[in-house]
Amino acid sequence: MSAKKTFVALALGASLALSGSVSAMAAEGSTDPVSAPVASPTAPAPKKVDAAKQAYRAAIAQYRITIAAYKAQKATYKTATDSFRTTNAAYFEAKKVINTAFQTAVNAARATYATANAAAKTDEQRAAAKTALRNAVTSATSTRDAAIAGLGVAPVAPEKLVLPEKPVKPTKPTAPTKP
Repeated sequence: MSAKKTFVALALGASLALSGSVSAMAAEGSTDPVSAPVASPTAPAPKKVDAAKQAYRAAIAQYRITIAAYKAQKATYKTATDSFRTTNAAYFEAKKVINTAFQTAVNAARATYATANAAAKTDEQRAAAKTALRNAVTSATSTRDAAIAGLGVAPVAPEKLVLPEKPVKPTKPTAPTKP
């Protein structure tokens, strides 16, 4: 026989021999086709969840709600801050005008005093010039104070928002060290 025919014969013989033994092994295990082992359709057992992990998940859920509220408050805070800036700028601009008018009145009183004091020949004239200066400064001060009181209370800045703290992840227990 040729090598090719020999190889084909061996392959055919081996396949026949193996297929018969496999069938025989299947038949030996069970004769009833229904009683063959089948995977059960039951659900897998639920995983045990650590109480610390559950608490962390609840804290994260609460943190997300808090962050959403923080973002809503942030928009309100921005509006209040912008309003404060314009109101504060207007308040201090009006106060600046009042203080400039006060300084002008005081400088004019001082100039008048300097002129009157230079022209004074007696102590009574110098005392009268000094009294006129005090009266002018007192008048300018009361005018300034009344104007500032008319402005009202200075605007108050809105309270800064505080970013909520993120919950801390639970730590895994560490294995005890051997001595």
